[in-house]
Amino acid sequence: MSSPTHIFQENGSSRFPLIDNLRSFEDQIRFTLTQMDGSSFWALSLWRAPEGANLRASLPHSENYIQCAGDAAGVTVEVRSINTFGAGHQYTVGKPGSPPSSEPTETIRWDSGRHSTRVFANEVFTLDEAADLFISYYRDDRVPADYTLREINGV
Repeated sequence: MSSPTHIFQENGSSRFPLIDNLRSFEDQIRFTLTQMDGSSFWALSLWRAPEGANLRASLPHSENYIQCAGDAAGVTVEVRSINTFGAGHQYTVGKPGSPPSSEPTETIRWDSGRHSTRVFANEVFTLDEAADLFISYYRDDRVPADYTLREINGV
């Protein structure tokens, strides 16, 4: 078993280290994410633990992460990062290609429909597509360069 280096957070509250005792890290990411049902499990975040962190003692938060919310009908994926000046920026991730020029038209719902957000059509992901993004983020601490990032103001 490898030493955990990443932390999952489910539904904004339950945190646990990413472990590979039953599945590889990548398989664990895919398995966990594809269990999202929109009611009992509707959101997942992933971030790298600080260097040298003892994850048996505590599960620290990070300002750099990937997260998604939704269900099997579609999820929205966001990434947050801190720039070299210490300012945080949060982005909605879009599929490769040109983003639409009109207003967002798609609604993603989670927490049994109690919460929702509007996104562009290229920003709606299946659970498998979101898992691919999480796996890329796990490996490189970023989403692949060909995806679009739309900054979310006021976050």
